[in-house]
Amino acid sequence: RMINRAIGVLRSRVNNAMATPPPPPKPPSEMNVVEIVEYNKIPNMISFDRWWLFAWFVMTPVTVATGINAYLVEKEHLSHDPPPYIPYDHLTQRARDYPWGDGKRSLFHHERYNPVPGEGYSWQKKDDDE
Repeated sequence: RMINRAIGVLRSRVNNAMATPPPPPKPPSEMNVVEIVEYNKIPNMISFDRWWLFAWFVMTPVTVATGINAYLVEKEHLSHDPPPYIPYDHLTQRARDYPWGDGKRSLFHHERYNPVPGEGYSWQKKDDDE
């Protein structure tokens, strides 16, 4: 029952989106405000159904495909080690330390991919100690 209802809604949306608005019953100069408002509701519903179909059948698959692509690219990117740490002074200037932890790690610090200024990657030190 629910699938039949969904197919019926989809069919009505497609039919309505493919429709063209009928010509006005009389010239706009002879119509009163109520007639103009009622006539203008027809193109609005056609436009709404077109955007509804576009959102669900174009933008949703595009968003899913973009998410899958981003996941695959990032997975490949994270599969290798970052470049060696070179302590450039101009990249690690701080006016003052961060107010948390040791003051050198940012709030979104990742042990493997963000070097600690002046020290390098913390995971490389752990490997060297072992």
